[in-house]
Amino acid sequence: MTSFQSQCYEALKKIPSGNVISYGGLAGMIGRPNAYRAVGSAMNKNPFAPIVPCHRVVKSNGELGGFAYDISIKIKRLQKEGVHVLNNRIVNFQSVLFKAN
Repeated sequence: MTSFQSQCYEALKKIPSGNVISYGGLAGMIGRPNAYRAVGSAMNKNPFAPIVPCHRVVKSNGELGGFAYDISIKIKRLQKEGVHVLNNRIVNFQSVLFKAN
């Protein structure tokens, strides 16, 4: 595992159940705001799922984005946490979007 991946996974552990964060938001949390594509790659390689909840990382427009496994698993995990998904999009996206300080 790279240092970058480790930073991504540690930051992602701070996103509470019932919330999501964008790839860019997670990149910003680790001080690399332009590394959103690299964040996506790190999520795709996450060996600790679902302990490190990569299913909580979505596109900045509320679309689900990718998932290393079947997208239906990402949807089920989000819905189990109370995040509503319709047509591969987060319903009421802004209300569940984690705002990093």
